Amino acid sequence: MKDVNKPLATYYAQVEDFPDREYKVEIIEDGPIKKVLVNGKEYEVDYNVGGDSLYSVIIDNRSNGVQLTQVDTTSYEVINRGDLFHINLINELARTRHEHEKSAHAGVQIITAPMPGVILKVYVKEGSEVKAGDPLCVLVAMKMENEIKATSSGIVKEIFVKDTDKVSQRDKIMVIE
Repeated sequence: MKDVNKPLATYYAQVEDFPDREYKVEIIEDGPIKKVLVNGKEYEVDYNVGGDSLYSVIIDNRSNGVQLTQVDTTSYEVINRGDLFHINLINELARTRHEHEKSAHAGVQIITAPMPGVILKVYVKEGSEVKAGDPLCVLVAMKMENEIKATSSGIVKEIFVKDTDKVSQRDKIMVIE
């Protein structure tokens, strides 16, 4: 017998422009129209594919034209009403693992490249004090400039890149303590 209170799947979404905000997305019913909870608020969601990356997303009977491009296994670019959003989406197991790793390294941030690209500009120097959300550098990938920001406050201890360096996904960029 299915537990009606238990979601079928749970995901966590972060919009890169708002690193302090996290959205918990729970799929409650999966069918032609899905019932979804976003941070506890229920929505009825349906969608139609209109091309390779174009979707008509209907949320509570309101249609939204959305362009969705998967960047890598957990990252997406979403264009909605002319606004571009970079979204990281992980499942509950990956989030638990990430939280465990984060607590194991409390006080130390290892900033890594989220995707392959070229470092356009490094804004900080070793010894610089940064606050959560401060821009650290700009990574150019797929003709898009992506600002890499500090996830918490600290002092820049080590920088592994300089302007115009090429990086691969998960290459170390800098360490903040």
